[in-house]
Amino acid sequence: MKKSINYLLACGIALAMLTFGSCSDDDDSLPPIDGYNNSNEVASSNLVAHWSFDDNNNEVISGTAPSNTYGTVGSTTGQIGNALKLTKGVLVYPSITAINTANALNNFTVSLWVNVAGNKRTTAEGFTSFFGLIPTGTTDIWGDVMACAETSRHLPSSDTLELKNLLNTHPAGGGNSLQDNVALKNGDVGAYFMGANKWSHYVMTWNATTHQFKIYGNAESVGGYDDRGTTAELIMAVPVKAVFGSLASSDIGFTGAPSQQSWNPWATASIDDVRVFNTVLSEAEITALFNLGTAGR
Repeated sequence: MKKSINYLLACGIALAMLTFGSCSDDDDSLPPIDGYNNSNEVASSNLVAHWSFDDNNNEVISGTAPSNTYGTVGSTTGQIGNALKLTKGVLVYPSITAINTANALNNFTVSLWVNVAGNKRTTAEGFTSFFGLIPTGTTDIWGDVMACAETSRHLPSSDTLELKNLLNTHPAGGGNSLQDNVALKNGDVGAYFMGANKWSHYVMTWNATTHQFKIYGNAESVGGYDDRGTTAELIMAVPVKAVFGSLASSDIGFTGAPSQQSWNPWATASIDDVRVFNTVLSEAEITALFNLGTAGR
């Protein structure tokens, strides 16, 4: 009798452990958020590059590892699993096929989680680049696509994070068109984004049909200058390299670019779950990415 009771207790404990273990490890066992089980399900057919920073710093879809590391590059607990931690650091990747043609990102969305805590700089050192796609032959500091922030105009204790987008299109007829947007109040549009000193969701979208270059902070449209006039689709100058933590400079291998600018030191920030889509995500999809990420999914 005693053996039977012990056997039943052991089986019950094992069953309980199996049940709890499967619940915590399987997103499908959790209630959907905005119709999705996890962030990987959002616009999955249009996802062309993804950095999760969970197991290593490789781009997930192609498996591409960084070719060069500068400064201090580490790992930390992120919004979804692990995250990249830069302390005056930079990662540079070789060209990745899916995002390395002129028309790869005619319309696009870039989504990332960022944590910029207490490192707002002086006016002379006031610009932080999180992510960019930079042509190897550039003679300028700007890439084709840049996700950045102005980090000098607010005190370290401030919760304002002044996100700033940039795109540079190179039409077939020659020349180029440099466009940007920034998260601040501009009349009846835009907003000051209260996203510093914590994990925050940063999304930029470019719609070549409507000429809207939008910024979303935690799923809210915060750009003060969305309308980019008659600017057409993004034509990238290729080949391009993905870069985390800096604008273009000769110091990080872009030999035709100027030396590192004093106002743009290598980034001190944590970055997580960077996704590049070859389409404009809807506001519902952007909200889903925010809500899923907030839940760690």
